[in-house]
Amino acid sequence: MERTYVKTFFLILLPLFCFTSCFDSLLPYKSVKWSHGWEYRFLSEEELSYFQPAIEDLSLGYQPYHIPYVSLEKPNHKYLSARIRFRDPIGYSEPSLLFRGLVTFFDAYCGETKLQTQFFRNSTMEPSSFQDVIVYNRSFIPIIHLPKECLGNHIYIVFFSDGILPLGFSEPPLYGDPTNHHKAIANRTQSFASLGFLFLILGLFSFYLFERRRKKQLLAFTWFSSISGIHFLSQSGFFGLFYYDSILPSFIIFISTLFLIPISCLYFFDQLVGAGRWNVIRMLWQFHILFSIVILSLAFTETISMSVGIVTFIWLCLPTLIIQIIVAWGQVVAKKPKAILLVIGASALFILNAHDILSSLGILDSVPRSSHWGFFIFVICLTLYGENLFRNSEIKFGTLQKEIVTAARIQSAILPPSPPRWEPMDINVYYQPSHEVGGDFYDFQALGGRKFGILIADVVGHGLGASIIASLSKFAFFQHYKHWSNPSFLLSAMNEDLVKKSFGRFTTATYFHIDLESQKFMVSSAGHPSFFHWKAESKELVEIKPKGKPLGILPGLTYGEEEYPFKKGDQFLFYTDGLTEEENGDRLEYGEKRLAKSFLDTIAKQSLDPMGNILENFHYFTGLSGAPHDDITIIHLHVKA
Repeated sequence: MERTYVKTFFLILLPLFCFTSCFDSLLPYKSVKWSHGWEYRFLSEEELSYFQPAIEDLSLGYQPYHIPYVSLEKPNHKYLSARIRFRDPIGYSEPSLLFRGLVTFFDAYCGETKLQTQFFRNSTMEPSSFQDVIVYNRSFIPIIHLPKECLGNHIYIVFFSDGILPLGFSEPPLYGDPTNHHKAIANRTQSFASLGFLFLILGLFSFYLFERRRKKQLLAFTWFSSISGIHFLSQSGFFGLFYYDSILPSFIIFISTLFLIPISCLYFFDQLVGAGRWNVIRMLWQFHILFSIVILSLAFTETISMSVGIVTFIWLCLPTLIIQIIVAWGQVVAKKPKAILLVIGASALFILNAHDILSSLGILDSVPRSSHWGFFIFVICLTLYGENLFRNSEIKFGTLQKEIVTAARIQSAILPPSPPRWEPMDINVYYQPSHEVGGDFYDFQALGGRKFGILIADVVGHGLGASIIASLSKFAFFQHYKHWSNPSFLLSAMNEDLVKKSFGRFTTATYFHIDLESQKFMVSSAGHPSFFHWKAESKELVEIKPKGKPLGILPGLTYGEEEYPFKKGDQFLFYTDGLTEEENGDRLEYGEKRLAKSFLDTIAKQSLDPMGNILENFHYFTGLSGAPHDDITIIHLHVKA
C-alpha cells in the first residue's frame, strides 16, 4: 500500500508540478525572450563618459543578443550597452521591466529619459590623484517603469563588470505590472531564504545525529545541507547584509557554494548507494573536485571570464544528473526499500533545472523560476530515503545490541563467578573487556591431592568475534579435562580443536599447574606474555617467559613444560597484553617494567588489597577512565606462609 502511494505521487503530482513550472499561462508577467529584439555592444571607458541614447540610436555596432552570458570570451572592456525597442505594452496599463539575477548596471534609459540607476560614479578628489568611486544607489529597486512616452523608443541598459562579476543579463527580464513584480521579488527572496534556513536546520540536525552515531552518511548530509543552505541564503542577499552595499561578497559565496553543491551531493549519494572503490558516483564527485579547482582558479584570476566557468559548470551538471537518475533506477531494480524516492528527487532536479537553463539561454520562451523547487524536492527525497535507511539500521543496531547483551551474559556464565578459596592460597582476579564482550578468559580447577590448575588466555582481537572464539577455547579446555595435570598435553589437544574451528583467529594461553605438596609448579605457554614470580625468601622478582606458538594456527604443534620450585609466602602475577599495551596521553605504553615496579611496590606495602593497588598505579599512569583499548585480565596468586 505504501509503495503504491509513492508511485501515485511520482506519476501524478510530480509531472503536474513540472508542467505548471515550465509554462507561463498562470503567471501575471511575461518573459522577454532574447531573440525578440535584444541587441548589445561593448563600450570603451571614453564612450561611456559621453553615452547618449540619441547617438546610440544611430549606432550600427549593435549585434543580436542571443544568450544571457554575453562575455563568454574575456572582453577588452568591462562596459556593455544592451537595448530593445519598446513596441508593445502587452496589455499592461503600467508596463515595467523586472531585472533578476546578477544584474549590475549604471543607468537605464528610455529615449533621452533616465529611468533607473543601480550604481553610479562618484568622482572624488584625492590629494594625490583623481579617482572615480562606484557607489550603490540605496533607493534602487530592480523594477524599471516604462512610461507611455517610451513606446516606439529604445530601452538602453548600461552594464558594467566589477572584477569577476558576469557582464550583462543573467536571466531574461520580465514584462509585467509593477505590483506583480514587487510580489515576484518578495516571493523569490522569501523562497530562497526559507529554503536556506530549512537546509541549514537539516544540516544542524544531521550533525547532531552524526555526533551520536558517527556515520559517514550523516556527515556527508551535513555538508550537503549546510552548503545548500548558505547557497540559497546568498541569493537572498543574506537579508541585505552583503547585497545592498556590494554585490561582490554575495556573488563569491554564491559561486563557491554553487560549485560545492554537486560535490557534496554526489558524495552523499555515494555514501547512500555507492558500492566498491571505483563506482561511477564516486568517480563523478572526484572529477567535480578537480574541475571546480581548475575552473574557479582560472575565473578568479580572470584568465577566463566567470561566465565561461558558469556555463561550463551548467552543461557538466546536466549529464551528471542523468547519471544520478540511472543509478537511482538501479536501486529500484535492485528492490531497495523506498528507492523510488531517489528517482523522484533526481528526476525533479533534472527536469526543473533543465527548464530554467533552457529558459535562461532563450531556447524556451518561458520564465526560469523552478530550479530551487527541484532542488527542494531532491533534498526532501534524499532525506526521506536516508531516514529510511538509518531507521532500518537503528532497528538492526538495537537488535544487535540485545544479542550482544545476551552474548555478554553467556560469556559471564563461562567465567568463574568469583576466585576460588583454596587453602593456603589467596587469589584475586580483575577482568575488564574493551567492549560488551571480550576475548580474554580464565579458569581455575582443583585437581585433588593439593594440586591446582590455572588457565589464562587471550584471543587475538576483541569484540563479538573474539568472544565466540574464547567460548570455543573454553569448551576445548573442558573437553580435554584428562590433561589438566599435564600442561603440554592440554595445550596440544586444545590447539588441534581450535585449528578446525577458529578460522585463523589464534589464541595465546598459559596453563599454570601448582603442586603444594612438592612445592613445585609447571607451566606451559602458547605465545602468551610472561608472568611474574616473587620469591619471599630471597625478596627477588623473577619474570618467567615460557615459549610456545599460539593456539589455532598450525596443526600438530607440541608444547614444552617448565618446572620451577616455590616457597610459602611467594606471589605470582598473571596478565593479558591489554594491561601492558595500554597507552597514556603521550602514547607511551604501560609496559612490563612499570607493571613489575607496581607489583614490587604492592608487595612492599603489604597491601590488604593488592589488586586495587596495582590498578591504582595503572590508572594513574594511563589516565584511563572508560573502557580500555584491549581486554584486560589480571590474576594475583599469594601462597600464604
